[in-house]
Amino acid sequence: MLHAVQPRRLTQLQIDLLEHALRRITEISPSGWDSIPVDLHPYFMKYMDRDAWTGQSDLLTLREAALLIVRDAITQSGEFERYEPPEY
Repeated sequence: MLHAVQPRRLTQLQIDLLEHALRRITEISPSGWDSIPVDLHPYFMKYMDRDAWTGQSDLLTLREAALLIVRDAITQSGEFERYEPPEY
């Protein structure tokens, strides 16, 4: 028996996160960390490598982090994971 699945709604924070990730991916020149809103920094930092010398987020991996954010949005994992139980 088939069940209808309601489309999942994204929160405004998830929409903002995805939008800024897509902007980082599509820009030809390397984008700056300062162009990302401060409230989205922690989410990008989760996906970024650490600089060997400073231990801070490596800005060279910002684009890769954006790709991983988009991947998670598509697969509904990570920051986009559903926390409520599925309805049957």
